[in-house]
Amino acid sequence: MSQDQLTTPLTGYPFARDSVIEPSPELARLRAAAPIHKVTTAGGGEAWLVTRYQDVRTLLGHPAFGTQYPGVMPTVDENNLAAGFMFLKDPPDHTRLRRSVAKAFTARRIAGLRERAQEISDELVETMLANGPVADLQEVFAYPLPIAIISELLGVPAVDRDRFRGWADIVLGAGVASGGDVATAFTDLQQFVVRLVASKPDGDDLLSDLARRSGEPDELDRLELASMAMGLLMAGYITTAAALSHGLLRLFAHPPVLDGLRAGELEIEAVVEELLRLQDEEVGIQRIAQSDVDICGVRIRTGETVIASRAGANRDPAEFADPDGMASGARSPHLAFGHGIHHCLGAALARMELAVGLGTLLDRIPGLRPAGPPHEVVWRADAMDVSIERLPVEW
Repeated sequence: MSQDQLTTPLTGYPFARDSVIEPSPELARLRAAAPIHKVTTAGGGEAWLVTRYQDVRTLLGHPAFGTQYPGVMPTVDENNLAAGFMFLKDPPDHTRLRRSVAKAFTARRIAGLRERAQEISDELVETMLANGPVADLQEVFAYPLPIAIISELLGVPAVDRDRFRGWADIVLGAGVASGGDVATAFTDLQQFVVRLVASKPDGDDLLSDLARRSGEPDELDRLELASMAMGLLMAGYITTAAALSHGLLRLFAHPPVLDGLRAGELEIEAVVEELLRLQDEEVGIQRIAQSDVDICGVRIRTGETVIASRAGANRDPAEFADPDGMASGARSPHLAFGHGIHHCLGAALARMELAVGLGTLLDRIPGLRPAGPPHEVVWRADAMDVSIERLPVEW
């Protein structure tokens, strides 16, 4: 990268956009111009933005980049469970936490949850059909399915699930709330999770499995269990809901793929991989340099922030023959779930929920389509998030 490139005015990130499912053209322009760019973030700071597939893989797998600022050790307690989130930890803490959770996050457990996901999806569709023929898919399907699965995964008692979802919606921005409401809901949610962990083991859910091993060498203690539970909620609720709604919108925009699914000519699992690759939720993966390191021909100084653009990588024409289209056939693995030691532990769960959820909608409601006027999709792009607030559909 030339000195002139490094001294030009910085681009603001995230980029201004006019589509809920397509990235800003600025992303492709920067990716073509150079492998790395310095940008101004929404908070007013500066960061390096990496947009090409191979460079993003290298960054995410590089041991010199971590999730915390060098020397920072957040203190975890019952009022600050977020400080213990596994995806915000670096080795060796991350290694121990992930190894322990992975033992209980088995293929057998995902298979069992698939049966529940199908039952829940069928129930949600029955309610849609009974109340139709117009519905807000966000409210009646995209939000309820993943929160129900997380409740099953964590063993949240049925009598508590409405409260659990209510707090989660406020904390994670699924509803309109003031700052004071968010703080109160976050406190209530943390206290609930701590009490939930204290009640284990009492079943065959993930928390119970982990609680039975609590206290053994290298296993999670009760506070770490509570942090893990909160982390699963943060990582698996709104993100999966967004993938469901974004995915359906993209299918509506690609009639040949939609028709192929409805005719049984395409496998939903293969289509889900393309939907994941193409999903543009704007959120890059942030990493902090733990030491001075060279990447993409630039010296990154200790403590500087680097953003790995999954959207940029997953649409890189150097890696994908039809980067912006929905194609079938062999492809390089997408980076929707990250790469390296922080590759999403719940990737199989998310894939399953998307395949079951979208497959059920298209199978049970063959005429499902975007609702016409006066209904409209309502979405917003705040800071690093692109979220659909209302997705009206009809049949």
